Amino acid sequence: MAYIPNMNSPNPQRIIPSSFECIQAIRAPELYRNFAIHLFVMLPAAIAMCAIAARIDSKMNYVFPLEHPHTAYLGLSLIGIGGMWVWYVYGYLFLAGGGSPGTHVDGGPVRMVDTGPYTAIRHPSVLGKLLGVTGLGIIWQSQTFLLGFLPILVIYSVVSNRLLQERFCEDRFGERYSQYRDRVPMLIPRLSGLSRWKSGKPALNAIELVSVATQPPSVWQEFRWYLVGLIGLIVCFSGMAVMTQLTH
Repeated sequence: MAYIPNMNSPNPQRIIPSSFECIQAIRAPELYRNFAIHLFVMLPAAIAMCAIAARIDSKMNYVFPLEHPHTAYLGLSLIGIGGMWVWYVYGYLFLAGGGSPGTHVDGGPVRMVDTGPYTAIRHPSVLGKLLGVTGLGIIWQSQTFLLGFLPILVIYSVVSNRLLQERFCEDRFGERYSQYRDRVPMLIPRLSGLSRWKSGKPALNAIELVSVATQPPSVWQEFRWYLVGLIGLIVCFSGMAVMTQLTH
């Protein structure tokens, strides 16, 4: 399903892709490049964090409540479900918004999306990523990662989304995005949002949906800050591991 936005239309129609179309969209270079880049960066970072957490577990003599192979089955299931969810919502945003979720790939969506999963929460991909890293922590059988590092990662994700992605959306879509942000929660859906998603209703009125052609941030600007943040977290977690070694 190809979508070329009409930037001259005063009130373009919403594109509401099916689930099958969202999954198929991975074939588009803009989408699979974004998906592959994030996977390449996030997976090694998450594995490094799990390895650090496992060292702390060993030093503190923490015993995980589940044993292999139960941890492997549960962890791999969560990783699979989380990965498919991210794949779906990235495909939805790509088709409905007319651009890759990552501004470093093609400048990002050119049209604000307030339907489908995005009518319930503003950052649905975060839920899939959270499931994935939770599954990874279970496979590593690390209580430190699940109870200590994971909440910090959630806070990092919330802050980075608010300061990077949402600032870009405010610049590109203006007042409409502010109205959308006021109406739709970031991560925890309301019953009203789930009801809109089920019934196929958008979060905003049709009159509020107008294409805007603002310039995207410079190439890699957003992604660069994600890298800096992840490296900073790994350094902090490593420091915690060193302190644990010195104090026990």
